[in-house]
Amino acid sequence: MIALLFFFQVLLPMVYLVVWGSYMWLFLADHPTARRWCTRLAFIAVFLHLGAIGVQSLVLGRLPMGAPLEFASLLAVAMLVTYLVIEQRLKAKGTGFVVTGMAFLMEFIAAAFRTSAPAASPLLKDPGFAGHAILVLLSYTALSLSFLYSILYLIQSRQLARRQFGLFFRRLPSLETLERMSVGAVKLGVPLMLASLCLGHLWMYDLAERMPPDIAAKLSPYDPKVLVAWVIFLGYSLGLIGNRFFGWRGRKMSVMAIATFVTILLALGVVQHFFPTFHKFYSTQSMTTVVAAGAPLLSFPRQVRS
Repeated sequence: MIALLFFFQVLLPMVYLVVWGSYMWLFLADHPTARRWCTRLAFIAVFLHLGAIGVQSLVLGRLPMGAPLEFASLLAVAMLVTYLVIEQRLKAKGTGFVVTGMAFLMEFIAAAFRTSAPAASPLLKDPGFAGHAILVLLSYTALSLSFLYSILYLIQSRQLARRQFGLFFRRLPSLETLERMSVGAVKLGVPLMLASLCLGHLWMYDLAERMPPDIAAKLSPYDPKVLVAWVIFLGYSLGLIGNRFFGWRGRKMSVMAIATFVTILLALGVVQHFFPTFHKFYSTQSMTTVVAAGAPLLSFPRQVRS
């Protein structure tokens, strides 16, 4: 199993490089072979990466999200999956070289600098928390792609206004398609975020019933990360309502998407650094405290201590 994991660690960056190269070939030359194969190669990369995640989960006994490099690898496949959903819906491949390039960079960094398995939150062994974490990852990935498409929309709009009809202008999708891709990414991200919040709340209450009262009291639906996530969900939901019923379109919608995403990053950064939170993927401090307090074994799979 370790040998198979090492094989995937070497293989995946090369596969991602081939995927990025095929989309770059399509962007530069619009070659029919590249157009025919780029999406197929991207699906192959996704299936291989999901297989690698399964192997790594078996080896580690938890979801491989316990360190920044593990998170970067999951983010790479999440970006590719989200992009493929949008590409298949809108039949637009012109932005693939950007997204697959970012995914390749993240997977390369994750593989090149990976060392021994780090200590991670034991909660990642729990299916409820792992499912919640995956949904959070997918939702924020979709919102980040909306941010990217909004930037491309503004670039394309600026080139059109200046009548700069170069390669970038010719290969990128039309303004209408870029707007649909940005809004489509939000339409993916909002339901995923709602699902992650609902699953997170259910998991939290289930966990609290299996913990000592003094430790369970630290699990709160008013945790700063939870509150920020609900604000983000409501903000993007309002944007979708405005787009659907109040004619929020074009440049206005793109500027709003960019400003909202930047605000999200700032808010999450402030919460992460200045406010205590009970759920962290990388830290085991809270778990150590619970174990030291004599908390009993919970009925998690693999006997996870919490």
